[in-house]
Order: sequence, then C-alpha cells, then structure tokens
Amino acid sequence: MNFKFENIVIIINENLLDIFNKYIQDDDKKKEAGGILTGLIYNDKIEICSCSIPNSYDKRSRYNFVRSKITAQEFLTTRFSISDGREIYLGEWHTHPEQIPTPSYCDVLSFRKTIKTNKFYSDLFFMIIVGTKGLYIAIYNKKGKICYESSLELSKLRATS
Repeated sequence: MNFKFENIVIIINENLLDIFNKYIQDDDKKKEAGGILTGLIYNDKIEICSCSIPNSYDKRSRYNFVRSKITAQEFLTTRFSISDGREIYLGEWHTHPEQIPTPSYCDVLSFRKTIKTNKFYSDLFFMIIVGTKGLYIAIYNKKGKICYESSLELSKLRATS
C-alpha cells in the first residue's frame, strides 16, 4: 500500500497487511491485538516494513491492548541489529472491534506520551488501527500533533498496493 504525505511517499509493505488481517476482531471472542511498527527512512520515502505481533506478555481483552515494553524493545533491537542500524521505530498498530476504526481518547493520550517521553530517530510516527472492515492511519509529528489522518476500506487496500 502506497500513499503520499506532503512530498514523502509512504509505503506499508504487503506482509504487514497480511499480519493485520490475521488479528481482525471479526467475532466476539477475539481480543484486541497490536504491536510496534518499524521501517526505513529515505530522503523522499518512508517504508514501514515490519511489525511486532502480540505475545503472552501483552495484556489483551476485547476492548483493550497494552503491549509489553520489554518484548517491544527486544523486537526493536533485533530489527535495528539485523538491518545494520537502518530499521527504526516508526509507530504502533492495534485492532478495534469496530468496522471503520477510530482512535479512543486513551489511544491518542498513550501514543502522544510514547512519542514525547522516548528518544526516537524519526520526525514522523504512525498510528494504525485495524477494524473489521477498515483501517485508520494517522501520522504524528515529534510534538504529538496529528499531521495526517485517513480511514480506508480493507477491501480497497489490495487494489491500491
């Protein structure tokens, strides 16, 4: 999936869409899932190429997901290492049990806190929320302000990739 933000091409690798699809909350028994997003930054392109997946250390319920900081850091360290220091933290993803998802107040507060209280090597950060029929994408700056947001139907994602 590709789209343009200002003069930067944003690429979300197809393998991430496959991972997101595995965790869609399409029945009442499925819990929220999520993880971190990592990728590569070029002069005119940002490629989101990897994401962590839920593990036993995460706290999950039907309407809540809290990822483990320890396993997220392990994932980030591994991705950074195998890419010779090129693949970095770019944001967070999680699911919602709604057709076209929107971030909750807690989602926004938590994400802003993460951006403001940690040292990162990017100027832009991504929040992706996966619903049962749609995807919400927001781009935040280092100050925690939204620069871009959009909702897309999942059925149209494969057509635009």
